Amino acid sequence: MVMKSKKSKSKRVSLKKKYKVIRKVKEHNRKKAKEAKKLRLSGKNKVEKDPSIPNNWPFKEQELKALEARRTKAIEELEQKKAERKERLNE
Repeated sequence: MVMKSKKSKSKRVSLKKKYKVIRKVKEHNRKKAKEAKKLRLSGKNKVEKDPSIPNNWPFKEQELKALEARRTKAIEELEQKKAERKERLNE
C-alpha cells in the first residue's frame, strides 16, 4: 500500500454560506445585547441622590419628609405602570 499525500482542504466558501453566517452572527449579537439591556433595566432601580441638606437648615425636617414622599410616589407610579403593561400584554 502506497500512502498518498493529502492536500489541504480549500478555505473557499460560497457567498450564500458567507452571508448566512454573517446574518446569524448579527442576530446572535442583537439577541445578546437585548438580554443584557433587559438585565440592566430590571437589576437596578434609580435612586434619587440625598440632597445633603445642612443641619442648620431652618425647615430640614419638612424638606426630608417631602423628599421621602416624592420618592414613595415615584416608586408607586413605576409599579402602577408596570402593572398596566402586564395587563395590556395579557389582553
